[in-house]
Amino acid sequence: MRAVEMLKERQNSRSAHSQLQNQAIREFLSKHKFRFNGSDVLVFVPVYNEEHTVDKVVKGIRDCCNFDLLVIDDGSTDSTPGILRQLDVEVVIHPSGIKSNVLLSALKVARALGYKYAVKIDGDGQHNPQDIPRLYEHAVRTGADITIGSRHLNGFNAKLLSIDGSGMWFCSKLVSLISRKRITDATSGFKIWNARACETAIQAIEAGKLVEHSTYHVEELIIAAKKKLKVEEISVVIRPREYGESKSYTNRKLVLFPLQLVRSTLRALF
Repeated sequence: MRAVEMLKERQNSRSAHSQLQNQAIREFLSKHKFRFNGSDVLVFVPVYNEEHTVDKVVKGIRDCCNFDLLVIDDGSTDSTPGILRQLDVEVVIHPSGIKSNVLLSALKVARALGYKYAVKIDGDGQHNPQDIPRLYEHAVRTGADITIGSRHLNGFNAKLLSIDGSGMWFCSKLVSLISRKRITDATSGFKIWNARACETAIQAIEAGKLVEHSTYHVEELIIAAKKKLKVEEISVVIRPREYGESKSYTNRKLVLFPLQLVRSTLRALF
């Protein structure tokens, strides 16, 4: 009986968090005017307590391309919100303390505003903004639905015997096996989606998939394979994180990663 009550409590909590996130999206979209350039590409930057890096990332994006720019503030409690106000950038603000899905917020905005492509680049400084035009050009040239910025396209670029390295290697092998296509960096979060891939991801999330931060990249690529989306990769360099802590790869989530990977794979397949 207690187990049933706990399950209902978790379901009610997820529902409440989902409502708060959807409210944040609606409030953003209700604005009458956006500080956008009129591009058909939306670059979105998820941030969580990135006060040391967000300024450089935003300025780097503006320096290398004229795409529209959106920041998703996933409940930051440091000085990140104040820095974003100074940068005069559009921001979707998730309430602090809720379990949110950054990808859902960004892709819903991209769909609602009619963008042809959406690009994700992290706010922690690990990704190079100068690679954004390369992702876009490759996606347009090849007609890919999803183009991934891969660390390992020209050879595996991590310590295979480390926790991170073995996880990256195994996930890429798993996705390659299921999709029957060579994927070298299944856990990379640096990628571009076209409108079709955006809609596929939104539908998956609303169906209860892509819920676990540490494994949703893998789950998404398996779903993409089932939907026969075209996935491409280009080679990029991803720098080590210097500041802060990732929401997706906390110590607890790393311990639970094998179990979450099994769950994500089964969700994607069935």
